[in-house]
Amino acid sequence: VRLVCVTLLVVGFAWASAAWGASAVEELTKRLPDDVIAFAGISGGDALKGDFEKTALGRIWNDQGVRTFYQSIKKELVAKAAEESGDPNVSEEVDLVLDYIRLALSRPIVVGVAQTPVEDGPPIAGFAILDAGGRKAEFTAVLNKLEAMVGREGIVDKEIGSLKVRALAEDSGFPLYWGWTGDCFVVAVNDAKGAAVKYLSQPRATVSAALGKVPGSGDACVVAADVQRVRELVGSIIRQESGDKDANTFAAALKKLGCAEVKTFCARAGFAGPDVVVQAFVEMPTPPGGVFAMCKPIDPAWFSAVDTRAITASAANWNLAGLYDTILDTVKSAIPDEVEDIEEGIKDLESELKMKIRDDLLASLAGPMVSYSLPAGAIVEAPMGGVVVAAKLKDAAGFEKSVTAIGEFIAQQSEGVLQISEQKQDDGSTLHIWTIAPVAIMGIRPTWSIASDHVVIGSSMELCDLGVKQLVSKGADGKSLLDAEGYKKVAAGLPQNIHNLSYVDSAVQFTQIMMQAQQVWPMATMLAMQQNIKLPAMLPSLTHIIKDLGPSVDYCYVAPDGLRSLYRGPGIEVSLAAVAGGALGAGVAMPALARAREQARTVASMSNLKQLGLAVIMYADDHDGK
Repeated sequence: VRLVCVTLLVVGFAWASAAWGASAVEELTKRLPDDVIAFAGISGGDALKGDFEKTALGRIWNDQGVRTFYQSIKKELVAKAAEESGDPNVSEEVDLVLDYIRLALSRPIVVGVAQTPVEDGPPIAGFAILDAGGRKAEFTAVLNKLEAMVGREGIVDKEIGSLKVRALAEDSGFPLYWGWTGDCFVVAVNDAKGAAVKYLSQPRATVSAALGKVPGSGDACVVAADVQRVRELVGSIIRQESGDKDANTFAAALKKLGCAEVKTFCARAGFAGPDVVVQAFVEMPTPPGGVFAMCKPIDPAWFSAVDTRAITASAANWNLAGLYDTILDTVKSAIPDEVEDIEEGIKDLESELKMKIRDDLLASLAGPMVSYSLPAGAIVEAPMGGVVVAAKLKDAAGFEKSVTAIGEFIAQQSEGVLQISEQKQDDGSTLHIWTIAPVAIMGIRPTWSIASDHVVIGSSMELCDLGVKQLVSKGADGKSLLDAEGYKKVAAGLPQNIHNLSYVDSAVQFTQIMMQAQQVWPMATMLAMQQNIKLPAMLPSLTHIIKDLGPSVDYCYVAPDGLRSLYRGPGIEVSLAAVAGGALGAGVAMPALARAREQARTVASMSNLKQLGLAVIMYADDHDGK
């Protein structure tokens, strides 16, 4: 949810042209149809441009260096696409599509699904409602172009409720229509009864009840779902399609997982000064059951086991043995015919491992766990930085025996790739070092040790040793993350009954990421050059923005009415995940597209040869085999 929200924030508000401060999505939800199952909406860039530009994300997007960098890459990729396709109009087409996206995301829009009676097919209708405001003429011009692409013969006029709309001449069983009521535009599918237009001209007096359960910060993005209705609808469809047995199995599985009593879900994202704020709520009885019950309250004091130089830190308290039981019970209820095979498979695996997964390994963990990452260059002993995990143990001897058995099994199966060694420390503790040569070259040698009824795992031997010392007696200076100014800032006012807690020093993290990106960028430019794509020689400098970044905090807690969570921070880490995902997708897609083009040419040639061959055979049949 956070990834989707922040991505929409960046895309939707980066090109906006004016600013007001109202929650436009709240107003638009007054026009939602009855029996809404789920919806998502944005207030639009026109409404929130001013607030967005105050955030770190807005400052980065509007930075001249970033804009130049973006335009340079876009120009090269568009030119490559034009060359590959042989279409000289690719640049204009790309700009046109981007203009359409910017226009659509500039205004308040809600997209969702609602339950509706139908004679045949799924009993749900999809809809989108947009408030064009003073930009109706721009939207109308775009709509006319799209209709022209379909062709006048493919579009008919019809009435849906009291609204005159346009519709596709052939609906293929799923009627699609669109039309205007004042400044509101609606498009709906599988809505023959006109549920989506009911409140367009006369909106309700109140906003969606789901939004009243979660505080908002401008409502840059909203996601809400009636989970109970979704559950009932899916169950009824399963009952119709597969019978009572499968429907009962579905219901039993949800009950085991603790999802049977979840009522609603809502998340609202917005801006507060330089920060992005995302608040979410899962309505359910408390205390929760199923998998939700396996997550126990945490004590923020556990961060005393975290090095004060950490850039990220998380604390959780999972009953892993109970979680294992819950999931296994759910699987058994969902596929009872395969229970015997599953249990036999687990027994075979445990026989090879020479330990019990549930009783020896998972049950030996007490639950409380903290993890943190250290930056490169901050620690002499581990110049490349790394990760440390510390978990409390209920049975230290049982855990040590289990992990040792797992290591021996993996080493045996790896045929020498994994080497396991031990090193005794002066304090009497033992470091168990797992070495895999290709990974060790990068400074990663997973190491674990038992200390003070805890297991400490480090991405290197040095970090494991530092983690043990931090756990036992804090750092060399007697301090921990609890003493860091950034943490003290975000920890002020934390609620009671927290079930997980994460902290990020956004400025240091972003600096580290930019340094690593600068190191690999030359290689990326060389690889791109091999594809005749000229990338900018350097990444944009963002030091003037990084220095102003504050820390971020993310936590979940149990309230009397359900589970609530809050994220507050620059939004950098979530945005970087979106950018990294897009870059990875582009990297995978480029060679795949090249192969696809070759395959397409081959298929086209084979088709042509087949048609030629058929024509010759038909001719011969008509001319005595000649």
